[in-house]
Amino acid sequence: MARLSARGAAVRSRVNTEQLSAQILDTFSARAKRLGLRALHMGELASELHMSATTLYKLYPSKEALALACLQRWADDLGAAEAARQNPKRSPFDQYMHWIDAWADANAAISPAFLRDLQSDYPAVWRRYRQVLAERKRQGMVLLRPLLRPEVNERVAFSLLNHIFGLVQDPDFADQLNVSRREALRGAVSIWAGGALLRSTKHTPSKSNGRAAPLRKARSR
Repeated sequence: MARLSARGAAVRSRVNTEQLSAQILDTFSARAKRLGLRALHMGELASELHMSATTLYKLYPSKEALALACLQRWADDLGAAEAARQNPKRSPFDQYMHWIDAWADANAAISPAFLRDLQSDYPAVWRRYRQVLAERKRQGMVLLRPLLRPEVNERVAFSLLNHIFGLVQDPDFADQLNVSRREALRGAVSIWAGGALLRSTKHTPSKSNGRAAPLRKARSR
């Protein structure tokens, strides 16, 4: 009986620890994504959560540890959002654009200040962020590869798309154009796709797909 009681106490302690860790991460993520990492101090975070700094540091020994946990949750949420948008009835192109929407929504939740602070102050976490993005790009290319026109050089097309991603993910890019990062990402990818991808198995230029109809030779009179 004593052994069972001890085991039950251990389970309750683990559950309480997990709940507390999640609460800390919720508060940290909400503030850091909105204000940036430099604007957030561990002591203030502990006070807001009504806990001692010792308890906070026991669960997350540094702000870098919290930033890494925040990034991992962001990646998990992005993966879940991508999975939720999958629909085998959609065309590969539509699936890709829904994938882009999930990516854009996830990026819109992170402030430019957060990304700047992450890059300058926490290079290890920034590298992890870049790894997550690279993996997402590879997944997207799997969807796109069957849609490339036969005459398009695959390496050139994907290299260009990679540069587009790098450009529109710069927080200053959307700000300079006075558009949201979601609009910038979706718009840039749509423009690229309009020139590089087939929308259907039969390539019929029309106004609806953004391509100009070929000029016809004038009949001689």
